[in-house]
Amino acid sequence: MQKKLFYKIRLDTKNDIISKINLIHKYNTTIESIKNRKRYLNILKRFLKKHEKNLIKFINLEAHKTVDESKNEFNYALEFVDYSISTISSYEFEKRSSKTRKIFYKSSGSVFAITPYNDPLAGMIRKIAPSIAAGSTIVMKTSAHCIYLCKYIDKHLPKELKKIIQFLFIKNRKLIEKIVQNNHIKLVTFTGSTNVGLKLNDIKTKHLQKKILELGGINYAVIFDDTNLNNVIEEILIRKIKAAGQACSSINKLFVNNKIKKKFEKIVKEKVSKIVCGSVRIKSEPDFGPVISSGHYNFLKKLQKKSIKNGYLICESNSRNDTKNLFPLSLIKTSFNDEIFDNFETFGPLLGVSYFNNSGKVLQKISQSDYSLVCYLFTKNQKIINSSKNLNLGSIGINTTKIQSPGSPTGGNNLSGIGREGGIWGFEEFLTTVNYVIKK
Repeated sequence: MQKKLFYKIRLDTKNDIISKINLIHKYNTTIESIKNRKRYLNILKRFLKKHEKNLIKFINLEAHKTVDESKNEFNYALEFVDYSISTISSYEFEKRSSKTRKIFYKSSGSVFAITPYNDPLAGMIRKIAPSIAAGSTIVMKTSAHCIYLCKYIDKHLPKELKKIIQFLFIKNRKLIEKIVQNNHIKLVTFTGSTNVGLKLNDIKTKHLQKKILELGGINYAVIFDDTNLNNVIEEILIRKIKAAGQACSSINKLFVNNKIKKKFEKIVKEKVSKIVCGSVRIKSEPDFGPVISSGHYNFLKKLQKKSIKNGYLICESNSRNDTKNLFPLSLIKTSFNDEIFDNFETFGPLLGVSYFNNSGKVLQKISQSDYSLVCYLFTKNQKIINSSKNLNLGSIGINTTKIQSPGSPTGGNNLSGIGREGGIWGFEEFLTTVNYVIKK
């Protein structure tokens, strides 16, 4: 990457943060009209398209994604802007419920958003776009792992958007508490780990505010039979190596019917042997890149070591060993109830595999999980498909892992979060209602 794309990062002081929050609060009224919201969203879209090449570079080099995956993320970010424009073009912000009563939908107020490193651009835009569409100004803090992407956007953002979008550059976590406590912040939206989400939720404030928390998930996938087994395994592996397994919807543990164990292992070993991890900074791209940091690499290594003690390594992908923190895709045989994959979100290319004989017990186990984000079920059995609707999960994929889109709600239950992102449901999280009655 050209040196001119990098900047010295000056961290915000407490006074800087107050000034930025006061600024967006001052310009709250500028996006009350639907016309202005559309205009801002179209400016945002033009900005993204103009800087497409450099934004993709930052995703590639900071999030360690392949170029193809970085391009896909850029396009996904654009989809959130397009969806928001489409939504407010048809949304009824004023609805009549009777002859004398109307319900007005308006902004909940200024937003504080925190996003992770795994989808640095899409993660920001999926919060910024619906916030603007709802008429809310926003302050944004992203991961330190992708701070140059954030700084680039901040530096080149059009002046009109700087009035309603401000970026925060902080490392001191105590400052986050001060931001949440600022009485101009009416909504907090966070995507990240359950532990951090719980801490955010516990911050005491002197004013009431809404929270949207999209948190971690110990996600399960289940293969009940051998229907299209080759394609099913292919899809599961592709889902697992996306962002090097660092995605909240990634599969943590896979259950496979014991009747198809031999067939499954033969196919999965063959496919995994063709998968390669390596540096994303060379022309001959690998299938996936390194994990985000040495700290996370060491965390995965510890989990792998512990899990192999009680099980065994089924197979492992190839590694070019041409950069740091390369963690090959590793499938480890584990028990039905185990200490690792049932209790830790691996957030990496480490997948537990357990064989089962009783379909009912698997579904019961999934339904009792405290981390109720997503699960993927592969079967031709209609009874299982019908019963899956009763599972307490934010998303369920039947014979597919492709569950996300800008028009669909994502988020979890229990320790996997509250509130939703995406679709009309995510958009309405940024709104509040006014019950307007006129006596005639």
